Amino acid sequence: MAVGDFDTYYSDEPFSVMDKNQRTWLDPDLIDMWRLRSVFRPVLTFTRSLLDVRAAKMVVSQLLDPHADTTPLAARQIWMPSMHIDSRNIEIEFQHNGGKIAFHKYDEYITYWKKNRQAGLRRIARGALGQAEVDMNDLLARNALIQGAQNTGYSLYMGSATNFNTLTTGDKYDPDVGADIWLGMANRGIAEALGPTGAEGSIVAYTSPGVIYDIQGADDWITMQEYMQDRARMRYEVGAYKNVRYVQTPKCNLWNCGAVIARATVSAAVTAGDGSPAPATGVKVDGTYLTGQDSSGITHYLQLGSVTSGSIGDFEVNDVITLHATVTNAYGVTNGVNFNEGKLTNRRIVAVDAINSRLVLDQPVLVDFATDLGGGVYAYVTKARNIHATIFVGGPQAIVAGVAQQPQFYELDPIDDFKAIFRFSFDQYMGYQPYRPEIFEVVFSAGSTRVKGPTVVQ
Repeated sequence: MAVGDFDTYYSDEPFSVMDKNQRTWLDPDLIDMWRLRSVFRPVLTFTRSLLDVRAAKMVVSQLLDPHADTTPLAARQIWMPSMHIDSRNIEIEFQHNGGKIAFHKYDEYITYWKKNRQAGLRRIARGALGQAEVDMNDLLARNALIQGAQNTGYSLYMGSATNFNTLTTGDKYDPDVGADIWLGMANRGIAEALGPTGAEGSIVAYTSPGVIYDIQGADDWITMQEYMQDRARMRYEVGAYKNVRYVQTPKCNLWNCGAVIARATVSAAVTAGDGSPAPATGVKVDGTYLTGQDSSGITHYLQLGSVTSGSIGDFEVNDVITLHATVTNAYGVTNGVNFNEGKLTNRRIVAVDAINSRLVLDQPVLVDFATDLGGGVYAYVTKARNIHATIFVGGPQAIVAGVAQQPQFYELDPIDDFKAIFRFSFDQYMGYQPYRPEIFEVVFSAGSTRVKGPTVVQ
């Protein structure tokens, strides 16, 4: 069987674009995390650092192939015009992203680290902070793909919908649309679409588990085991349908980004750690987890203010709600959930106190919503239709990530009076930009959803 670019291409991470002598000893840990855990890395192309140029943006050039002139030449002609080769440029603006973990010296985790610096620091790099760095870049890549398809016109909506607001529960994903995407890519000369028919020469679709659930019963669905005997499997690949290989990831479920069902303001500042039941009460989430902390200052619920859409009764146990600080009109929903907000948090409701307008969540909120947005509103809680994004990619150069500074981890010395607070952080200067928009498209649809309880289309 033929093997396509997705099986052989291995630009997995941004680190190799830097001079090897400038690497820190933590880089191998991060490279392994990118290879093992990143979802969208096969569609990324990383390009070199511009630290020596000291620029705020990067310009990447593409050569355009010359025109193939089929005009016959005269039998005795000995001179002819040269073919013209041209180019086009893509601008990438760098964005500064990062994260930090801090611990007091008496914390047991840091005590271990102080006794054995190398092993402890590697555990942090491989664990919480390293995973956050990989997830952050996966979401940046996802957002660049979705927004790039929308901005370039390579996006479709199922049914008669024209935006997120008009997608209804009946507009579930039709796998035959994948064949339409394949046809368009083939006509545009995309290599993967022009390969042999069947799963061995096909484009790739990243989609939500709900979409996979909805299409697995299709007559022409091929399970992965039927075609993967002699080829490499993509991470999270589950099957194929009419020249499209499907990869599932929850990151393609845009929770509560569609038409709003219920929305309430949050009338008290939310501190990281708030929201879940107090362990001291003995209340266990799902009868198992004593979640969060009993520290002073922790609030074990979300305090709602006014309900601006729907009613408090629309918020039900096992609903996945979105806590957010910004809204957007960009996808057709007036003041819709902004899926690329950095602080956006999705949580499952485990208890509703309708009398006091409070929601209790399955896990604590892990970022602060402490800024008054106006009128005593600190955030919004939204229950809305979920939007399922199916991202079709015909090669490994869908988007390019310009690297001014690769992701770097820092071990910071304690600077307080007692040298008590140990801090570990990372940052990067990178920018994600569509590189070849003709090789990727996005289809937005409704889809089945289930976290706990019955499966629904919402």
